[in-house]
Amino acid sequence: MADNDSKEAKELKKLLESFKESVESKGPIKSWTDSFLIKSRDKYRKAAVKNRGKWSFEFYECLQELNKESIKRNLFLGTEH
Repeated sequence: MADNDSKEAKELKKLLESFKESVESKGPIKSWTDSFLIKSRDKYRKAAVKNRGKWSFEFYECLQELNKESIKRNLFLGTEH
C-alpha cells in the first residue's frame, strides 16, 4: 500500500480498521454468522479488485482469512461488483 494518504490507501486502511473492530466485537471469524461473513468477504473482494497492486500484507492476510472461512463453510455465493 502506498505510504502517502491516497484515496486508495485511505479506503484500504478504513477497511482494515472495520475488520479489526468486527473481530473485537463479534469474536473470531469462526463465530461470525454466514451472512456477516459473506458481507465482509464481498467488501474485501470488491476493494481488492478495485485496488489491485496496492494491497498491504495485512490486507492480503485478512482477505485470505475471510476466503478460507467462506470455503470451509461452503459459502460460494458470487461477489457483487
